[in-house]
Amino acid sequence: MGCTPIFTRPLNYTSCDLLANAGAAQHNAALRSVLGTVEIYCPPPSISSDFWMNLLEHEFNMVSEPRGTLDPNNRTFLLLDVHIPFAAFLLDNDNNDGNVKRFASTLRPCCESFRPDGYCGEEDENGTRQYTLCDDPGRYFYWDDVHLTQAA
Repeated sequence: MGCTPIFTRPLNYTSCDLLANAGAAQHNAALRSVLGTVEIYCPPPSISSDFWMNLLEHEFNMVSEPRGTLDPNNRTFLLLDVHIPFAAFLLDNDNNDGNVKRFASTLRPCCESFRPDGYCGEEDENGTRQYTLCDDPGRYFYWDDVHLTQAA
């Protein structure tokens, strides 16, 4: 999160925003904890919505005991944490493909607005571009402030 250009631009694209990365890590840890609890209660697809109503009634102490069956082995949710591998890759200055550095930049976008609050593709009232484009998008990890290139 803190390595996306929207956060690296104020740092002149020289490093990631450590506070944003810490926030992403904290969010993912909390989500992992919540999903670990929720997964115990998630019914397989064959269980009807009555099960959920019964479970909610029990969880909010509306009834004394649940009337459904819990499936502790069920894994309805999958947490895909891309923050850790992305951050590790983006912070690795040796993103080499053989002897050639794969990306010219991992923190700077290929399409960059002239203004911090602008956007890629923006034009002024005369139709003049308000952004720059790199020569080779395949050499950039990010297309714009938040979106990856196809090469990424």
